[in-house]
Amino acid sequence: MVETLARNPYAMLVNYFTIAFRLLTRNKLIGSINIIGLALALSGALLISVFIKDELSYDRFNKNADHIYRVTRNYVTAEGNQHMHLGHLATPFAPLLKNAFSDVIEVTRLGGSLAVINKNVDGSGEAFEVENAFFAEPSVFKVFSIEMLSGNSSKSLEKPLTIMFSDEAAKKYFGTTDIVGKQIMFFKDVAEITGVYKAVPNQSHWHPNALVSFSTLNDDAYYGKENVEGAFENNGFLTYILVKDSFDATKTEQQFPAFLDKHMPSSGNGRKQSESTNLFLQPLTSIHLHSHLDSEEETNGNINHVYAMGAIAVFLVIIACFNFINLSTARATQRGKEVGLRKVSGAMRIQLIFQYISESTVVSFLSMMVAFAIAAACLHWLNTFTGKTIQLVDYLNVNTAVTLIAFVVILGIAAGLYPAFVISNYKPVQVLKGQVITSRDGIGIRKILVVTQFSISIVMIIATLVTYQQLEFLNKKDLGYNKNQILTFSFPDQLLFDGFYNTLAQNPAIVNISRSGRIPTSRLLESNNTSTIQNDTAAQKTSVVLKNVTVDQNFFATYNIAFASGKNFPKPVRSQDTFESKVANGFVLNEVACQLLGWTNDQAVGKEINVNGVKSTVNGVVKDFHFESLQEKIAPIVFINYANFRIVSVNIATSKMEAAIVEIQKAWKQFVPDEPLKYEFVDERYKQLYESEANQQELFMIFAGLAIFIACLGLFGLATFNTLQRSKEVSIRKILGASVGTVVRLLSQEIILLVLIANVVAWPIAWYFMNGWLERFAYHVSISPVTFVVAGILTMIITIVTISAQTLKTALANPAEILKNE
Repeated sequence: MVETLARNPYAMLVNYFTIAFRLLTRNKLIGSINIIGLALALSGALLISVFIKDELSYDRFNKNADHIYRVTRNYVTAEGNQHMHLGHLATPFAPLLKNAFSDVIEVTRLGGSLAVINKNVDGSGEAFEVENAFFAEPSVFKVFSIEMLSGNSSKSLEKPLTIMFSDEAAKKYFGTTDIVGKQIMFFKDVAEITGVYKAVPNQSHWHPNALVSFSTLNDDAYYGKENVEGAFENNGFLTYILVKDSFDATKTEQQFPAFLDKHMPSSGNGRKQSESTNLFLQPLTSIHLHSHLDSEEETNGNINHVYAMGAIAVFLVIIACFNFINLSTARATQRGKEVGLRKVSGAMRIQLIFQYISESTVVSFLSMMVAFAIAAACLHWLNTFTGKTIQLVDYLNVNTAVTLIAFVVILGIAAGLYPAFVISNYKPVQVLKGQVITSRDGIGIRKILVVTQFSISIVMIIATLVTYQQLEFLNKKDLGYNKNQILTFSFPDQLLFDGFYNTLAQNPAIVNISRSGRIPTSRLLESNNTSTIQNDTAAQKTSVVLKNVTVDQNFFATYNIAFASGKNFPKPVRSQDTFESKVANGFVLNEVACQLLGWTNDQAVGKEINVNGVKSTVNGVVKDFHFESLQEKIAPIVFINYANFRIVSVNIATSKMEAAIVEIQKAWKQFVPDEPLKYEFVDERYKQLYESEANQQELFMIFAGLAIFIACLGLFGLATFNTLQRSKEVSIRKILGASVGTVVRLLSQEIILLVLIANVVAWPIAWYFMNGWLERFAYHVSISPVTFVVAGILTMIITIVTISAQTLKTALANPAEILKNE
């Protein structure tokens, strides 16, 4: 029989797999543990794999993806410290870059906007907002691969007040894509729809619903030609370059300082432009995962999350493979007679090895089939969790099939290789005499695998606990201002605000109303170098960089921001006030700004500051509060009362939110009838700051639970075999007077000791990685020893519960029945 099989490899393989299936049906418990454990691990790995593939594919749909760069800009203090790095650029740079560098084939500029559209040119009907509308140059179609569905890509954006929609936006707002040639109201002007393009894929770092001709910005109502050509400090536009194959990004960046000094107007402070600002080139394909600048068009992903997800996938598969190895080696003694008979019958060791590898491969294939079903069922959760629209059908192709088959075979070989060598090494004479002794090496390997499994699981449990503690800290920390019951929105017409304000101020549901250039939870992007400060004797130069925020007199009361010294601005600022009267209202500093300027809070009051040519007096100092995310240190801020304001904040009385919103909407329709009201809540904005951390905590919790469950499946199987192997010993001990408690302790102590060792191994690893994660936050919790103790106790309880069923069953068994069978 053996010789026949050896001469026919196909028959041999069929025989191997037939025996493997028979063994699985005979050992249902172990077969189920291996298949379920590996299927759960593979389903998790499959979901993570499609997520990672999706993340790595961002912007790759562009034909020239590897030849497109985004131009970014930073700002540097006089001491050489970077205090801001922006993903946006001022408009004058683009044409200058194309003319100055011969390797630049094309340049395009994009200005993000919230477009207000009315389908009726006479203004009748309801206006609506189109989010992600961009002012774009015709060259956008030469740089990016945007498919035209109707219209001409080279001419559709040439003329002012021409607009194009994506097919998805066209269907949403107009009900059809047949809209080319239609005239609409764009804000207060008549615009023509000149094209429809296919919506860019989800895997893009920007998603334009509409493209408006860039030349529209030449109109002073939108931006003004003078600003387009000469506003070097208004960094509100994305700038991309398409380059030749020979382009050297590093060499070009080295030429940027000279380029800036040549083309930018003098700063007037004695410093070269290149000493205070510089340009950089960012590969298009690196933006989504590697770019986290002070200004980004959309919220990007994070390469660290990709690494973490990838590590979790690997850990899950490793834990499941370790289960197979542990259970296979534990069963080795029970399969000794089978090995002896096969060897006596003429089976070679290599044949035995192939037999046991075929068993693990069968388990791997069956597990993958089950894993596909689980992954398909959980895909909706993944899409909800990540905000994606991934479909498994998109990955069903020949390449994927070949990759999965190869992976399953490799996995089966890897999981079955060590048990195969252990089992095939038995000597037939010793086996048939009943002299098979469990190898010390085998026992040692099993112990190492158990420790490794639980170490990985414990690290993930600790990561979950630390992330939860940090989120609780972020949500409960005193921010120094009130974020609750505050509604915000943008008010378009400054001249009408006074009437709008007076209407709402009479309503008892409205506690306070204020205007500002930015609100808490925003990034502080505007900054000024304090030119001089007036001391008691003379003016002294300083290079302190103050973040400036324009606010009205009600801002501090609206957000309940307390004054540490001095007072508020002396009088309300009205829309019709002159520039001089606004400047006379002075400045308000925060405490950090006072410290950097060398003053106490009381000393600052009455001091004169010259901020970029604007001279006025410090009226007061507010206590420090967290304007930005807690990932950032509190910045020095100067609050200014002389600029126009675009954001309105309304503090609403408790339990009167619905009534207040109704009144705000009525007042809005009265004063801004042509535009829809779009509002948001500050506390919701605050939660969004830490959405990534909240997702991470949920991710760790789910996969930590999955890792523990898979490890416990293996532990249950191992405990089952251990109790079976020691049943005779237990029976003799019970006859000699051993109690049930003594027997349970005897059967459990080795496994419990291994879990204790796993805690010792896991704790420093978890501390290292989670401490590094916490350092991303300027304000964070400290990792408490209690966290590690809780994780240890939790794993110990899970371990005891897992093995207790088998140990108690053996401890309570009748010793006479067991010895009779022996």
